[in-house]
Amino acid sequence: MAMIRIPFPTDPERRRDLFARAAAALERHGSYQGTTDEGTFQGKTPIGEFAGSYRFLPDPGELEIVLSRKPWLVPVSLVEHELRKFITKV
Repeated sequence: MAMIRIPFPTDPERRRDLFARAAAALERHGSYQGTTDEGTFQGKTPIGEFAGSYRFLPDPGELEIVLSRKPWLVPVSLVEHELRKFITKV
């Protein structure tokens, strides 16, 4: 199990927009249950399954992601890098 914390917008509208983009991307490979504030997700890739939970931490404005399952070939640092890259895309 690994925990990742990444910056996440505190503005509710920006958070909803970003969450909608993430949900659309996730639906191609899996599913989620939850809101912009907390929930769970799971899915499959060609190299393995992934699953975890997330919650928004208003102070300090971060998203905490706990990975309970991920492809063993993919390091947590790569997952974190890709999440940060996704968040910064406009």
